[in-house]
Amino acid sequence: MDNLDDESSTEISNSYGFSNGPYMNHSALLETRLFYVRIAPCVINSVPSHLTLRHLRREIGISLEINNSRVPASESPSLTLRRDRLDKESSEVTYVSTDTVRVAGGVEFEVYENQDLILCGSLERMESDWGNGCAGLDNNARTGWSMDCYMSASIGSGSSAFFQPKLGVSSPSFEVYIAGCCSGVPVILTKTIQISPRRKAVRHSFLDAIPEDEEMGKEQRNANGLVRHRKGQFFLFTDHGLRC
Repeated sequence: MDNLDDESSTEISNSYGFSNGPYMNHSALLETRLFYVRIAPCVINSVPSHLTLRHLRREIGISLEINNSRVPASESPSLTLRRDRLDKESSEVTYVSTDTVRVAGGVEFEVYENQDLILCGSLERMESDWGNGCAGLDNNARTGWSMDCYMSASIGSGSSAFFQPKLGVSSPSFEVYIAGCCSGVPVILTKTIQISPRRKAVRHSFLDAIPEDEEMGKEQRNANGLVRHRKGQFFLFTDHGLRC
C-alpha cells in the first residue's frame, strides 16, 4: 500500500477559498467521503501512482463544496486519486480519494490518467419520494441519488497503462465506488464498466442498436467519442473504426 502524498493532498484541498453565497440545503445535499476506482486486471509494474478526479459542469444554482470550502461555479476543481492498494496476485489496483465533497444537485466528473481522459460519469439527484422506505425500490431509489459512468474512447488508443493487449490486458474492468450520506441516510453508489475486446460482426450489432435507441431517444454521443446506451452497453470509436 502506498503512502499518502500529504503535500500534494494539502495543495489540492486548500486551493479553494471560502466565498459568500446561498446556504446549501443540507437536507438535500449529497456528502461523499470516499471515491475510489478499482481496475483489474492490469500490468502491475506500469500503473501510475495516482489518477486525477475532476468535477465539471453543474446545474445552474448548484453549489459544490470540497473540504468545507465553496468552489466557484466557473471553476472545475481537481482532486488526486492516490494509489492505495496494489494486489499482484489478482493484478488489481485501487485509487482512492477521501476528500469530503458536498453537492446539492447533478454534477459531472472525469477521471484522468496523466493528461488522458479514461472515464467520465455523473451524479444525479432523483426526484422520487425516496425517503419513505418503500420496499421494492432499488438502491438508487432508496438513497435518492444515481450514478452513471462511461469509458473514454481514447483509452483504447494504446497510450494507457491500463490497456496493453500485447501484455495480455485488453479487457480490464473499472469499478467506480462512492460512499457518503444524504439527510443522514448512508449512500453507496457503484458502477462497473469494462473495455470490450474487438469482436466480429460489429456492424450487425450496431445496426440492431440504432433503431431502438433512436425510437426511445436515449442514445447520445458527446465530443469525447462516448456513446451512452440505455441498456448499459458502450461503444468505442477509434481510428480503426467502431469497437464495442
